[in-house]
Amino acid sequence: MVYKKPLKYNPDDFSEEAIQHFFDYEYQDRGMLKWQGFFLSDHTSALNQEKDQPAAELLPRQSADEISSRLFQSWQSRRPVTIQMQEIDGDQVPQEFRGVVVGYYENEVGLKLAESEKTLQLLLEEIRNVNIGQKR
Repeated sequence: MVYKKPLKYNPDDFSEEAIQHFFDYEYQDRGMLKWQGFFLSDHTSALNQEKDQPAAELLPRQSADEISSRLFQSWQSRRPVTIQMQEIDGDQVPQEFRGVVVGYYENEVGLKLAESEKTLQLLLEEIRNVNIGQKR
């Protein structure tokens, strides 16, 4: 059984001119104002969360041998690592990943992220610095 509420006004009761007059002169659309409260609460919480996280500092570039050695140690001991990439965003903040090394493939390293079950393939030549076991 479908319940249908009876309409207060029948759309056929209004002429095209009356409808156009209503929208042209009487109806005031609030535009984005009606969405502002919803947007701002989500936006504000995201900004607060971002502000609470400390900005990553640019760590010194390690040699390829040192990077490989630390990644291998992490893989053997299953200890988490923090990997800082060469790529720097517009705010001069380097991209960092934290997780456990799950394997190697040619010039790539597999990293299972700590905050999710996602696994990334990172190019060894794009890695700037590797720290084992410590959370920065």
